[in-house]
Amino acid sequence: MKTSKDNLSFHSLSDLNLDEIKLAEPSVAAGFPSPADDFIEMEINLQDYIVKNKEATFCVKVEGTSMTKAGINSEDIMIVDRSLYPKHNDIVLAVIDGEFTVKRIAVNDDSLYLVPENDSFSPIKITESMNFQVWGVITHIIHKAR
Repeated sequence: MKTSKDNLSFHSLSDLNLDEIKLAEPSVAAGFPSPADDFIEMEINLQDYIVKNKEATFCVKVEGTSMTKAGINSEDIMIVDRSLYPKHNDIVLAVIDGEFTVKRIAVNDDSLYLVPENDSFSPIKITESMNFQVWGVITHIIHKAR
């Protein structure tokens, strides 16, 4: 099931269709290349890997550039867990006065801010006059490498 709200597209986990994918072992070094010997194949279910609480987890497709320095780009898919309590420095899906946004939470001197990861955008100070709610904590971001 897919629904849209403002610039975000919400998806159920079944939309991801994360069937078992082969995983090469051992892990691959990101530094100097190592000989490709003794690779053992095993299967990994990506849904089991990225979803800890299935009933409280959903996907959101990103549109916009406010979080590019955090590695979140337009067209990426974010995994959102509503069962997690948001803490300082978490990236969250929030609603401010009926508008969805993705930002990093910052707690400063008894104030709460939603901080973008793009210098073209300004932090948002959350005030009592705002209708504010955190919908969930972003746990994973899926994006194309090519």
